[in-house]
Amino acid sequence: MRRAILKIAGVGCEGCVAPSKERFLKVRGVKAVRVLGSRVEVFYDERDVALSELVRASGVENYYFVTVIGDEEVSA
Repeated sequence: MRRAILKIAGVGCEGCVAPSKERFLKVRGVKAVRVLGSRVEVFYDERDVALSELVRASGVENYYFVTVIGDEEVSA
């Protein structure tokens, strides 16, 4: 399992980022999403989806500016 750390820009508050959580959770391979202000942590199975595909499939980039801050292996 991996953890992608994304910076979401173009929003005013955590409540504005919250809808992105639902979009990420609909992507195959995503196991969990944590919203921390304008930072979003997406836990995903790299066997099911690559990070670039995860961001694209979520459609979040249609509404926000997304920057990948980190992507690391985590214990399941």
